[in-house]
Amino acid sequence: MATIVCHKPSGRKYLFLGTGFGAHKAQRAGLLGDDWFLREKSGEIMVAAVCDRNGIIRWFPSDELQVLEVDGKPVSNWFEGLADPDAPLPQDDVCCAQAGAMEQCPACLTRVAAEERECPSCGLTLMMEP
Repeated sequence: MATIVCHKPSGRKYLFLGTGFGAHKAQRAGLLGDDWFLREKSGEIMVAAVCDRNGIIRWFPSDELQVLEVDGKPVSNWFEGLADPDAPLPQDDVCCAQAGAMEQCPACLTRVAAEERECPSCGLTLMMEP
């Protein structure tokens, strides 16, 4: 079964391969005591594996992807014949409209929302308060 997805921030189409978990853990020195009082931050991110037309595999957060078609049929076709056929499906003619501006952390290259002050992956300060 071939599933085509759109990467929302870039608008590029990929072949969906599967899902998984991405985990991150970062340590950095505290304000007082340097290495004596390390600050740790960790978490999990739902990610999906996709590949481009050259077979290069990439991992994206799953909330950045939108399914466009399955086995050559638009997603809406798969919902035909449901119990409530009159219930409208959300129509989104524009592929993957970008919800918010994204940037890339210069240290670890993680995608970060433009308004973030700190990288959620490595803890780098991205924006200084005025």
